Amino acid sequence: MDTNKLRKWAENYSIESNTIKGFWVMFNKYKEEQKEEFLEVFGKDFDKSQLSIVMNRLGLFIDAWNKDAHMQYGFDYVTSYIPIIYLDNHIGEYKMLFNLDGECFDDYFIIF
Repeated sequence: MDTNKLRKWAENYSIESNTIKGFWVMFNKYKEEQKEEFLEVFGKDFDKSQLSIVMNRLGLFIDAWNKDAHMQYGFDYVTSYIPIIYLDNHIGEYKMLFNLDGECFDDYFIIF
């Protein structure tokens, strides 16, 4: 399989920059809407410059391998990944999901 086609697809749809932008939107909502948890995870002296945000993986998913399989979304999709690294600790992961037309249809992050 030629993974360069997936890389080219990602470049054509600006997947990396869209994923990073999406992370910041989600992160700022989390910071405001989940203040207690945010303080537990990042502390009261949060330093944004110590937060490393770099997309490091991209995956293509076939939603249902066969016609009898349960389909999660009903279409194939691509997921981009950003590990959430704060003060050199891997504390979570952000994922953004795209349809094959490059449009985001879901995103979320998990704090470990």
